[in-house]
Amino acid sequence: MKIKLSGGNRPIYKQIVEQVLSQIKDGSLKPGDRLPTERELSAQLQIARGTVQKAYRELSDNNIIEVIQGSGSYIYNDKSVYDAEQRRLALELIENTLDKLDSWNLSSKEISLLLRMSLAKRRLDDRFVRIALVDCNPETLAIFKRQLGYIPGIAISVFLLDTIILNDDPSRFLTDYDIVLTTVTHYEQLEESLAPAGIKPVAVDVAPSRQTILSMSTLPQNCSVGIICQSNKFANLICQQYSLYRGGEENLPIHFETDIQKSLKFMKQFDAVIVPPELPLLDPQINDGAVDEYLSSGKRVIPFDYMIDRGSMIHIEELISNLLQAK
Repeated sequence: MKIKLSGGNRPIYKQIVEQVLSQIKDGSLKPGDRLPTERELSAQLQIARGTVQKAYRELSDNNIIEVIQGSGSYIYNDKSVYDAEQRRLALELIENTLDKLDSWNLSSKEISLLLRMSLAKRRLDDRFVRIALVDCNPETLAIFKRQLGYIPGIAISVFLLDTIILNDDPSRFLTDYDIVLTTVTHYEQLEESLAPAGIKPVAVDVAPSRQTILSMSTLPQNCSVGIICQSNKFANLICQQYSLYRGGEENLPIHFETDIQKSLKFMKQFDAVIVPPELPLLDPQINDGAVDEYLSSGKRVIPFDYMIDRGSMIHIEELISNLLQAK
């Protein structure tokens, strides 16, 4: 089997699927022919093994190839026999998946929304729901972008609130977006700025994650705590929430990360540091093991995850699902 990848925006796994189908149609691949293994094809094309796996999965799901455990992947030789077996296995897979999702406390509504979005995305190919995230600091925007990243069929852009509301024509940044998301705190301010253009933002409730709250709450009373982040607004947010869950006023020492060595020097002064989860300092390739050494001495690093709450996430998923269905 020969696969030749082309340029452009066409997903690589789709190119593999299409070329396998084309070679079946022209007779280059015949029923019973064995395909290269995922490892072999990924090495041949110099692409990630997961991309080949995704292509083979789609071919398998559509009864084009048969994956025989321990043997390999083959062009179907007896499709009529396989159809019934594949449907039996599909139902078994669905049941197992639903059991797993139930164990994660996802409701039937949430599961249905996720399924609808995934199916809609498969039909849409390269069409996306465009989402603009607007907030007052880059750390929160990075957290929100990561949190929404699992949703299929979306393209996300981020904007600082001041960039929008201080511009003479704030709507020009956001006219091409299907959904404009911001926090309840900034909703009225953003809504007023965008009202002349008829753009209606969507407000979401946000709060520290359960793990963040637990980590802050269980720090010893005499524990020295510092903050490492990128913006003063995120530092203020940490201080507010720290005071709320620890009790009393807390003005924690703050270091704004501009230099890794200076950040590490600051960190070593404290028993614990609170940081945004996307902070470059946490990358082992950047800190050269210094954070692991800090943790091994009994000290703590607390990622401050400021998350969109579950109710707001369900609402966002509904909006995206409806837009995908309409495209």
